[in-house]
Amino acid sequence: MSTFGRMAYGFYTTIAVAIGGLFYNEVYVENLRAFAPENGPFAAPVEYLDIIVPVVLLTILLAVWVWVLVGSVQEERTVNRQRLRP
Repeated sequence: MSTFGRMAYGFYTTIAVAIGGLFYNEVYVENLRAFAPENGPFAAPVEYLDIIVPVVLLTILLAVWVWVLVGSVQEERTVNRQRLRP
């Protein structure tokens, strides 16, 4: 994949994660969190959901951008090695 393709994929993913974060904040935190039980057998997963979703979104974003940057560097090294070999 070319560097331009990787960058385009990175920007698309950034926009998708931003939309996901917006939905999480506007729909879950603002509206649905009020309906979640605060005591009982299902209270623990609801508390962890407040932490898990932002961490997962951030991990996805960082993983994609690391792939964009490292993939571009590896591609350039491969091109340089192919040029050096006769």
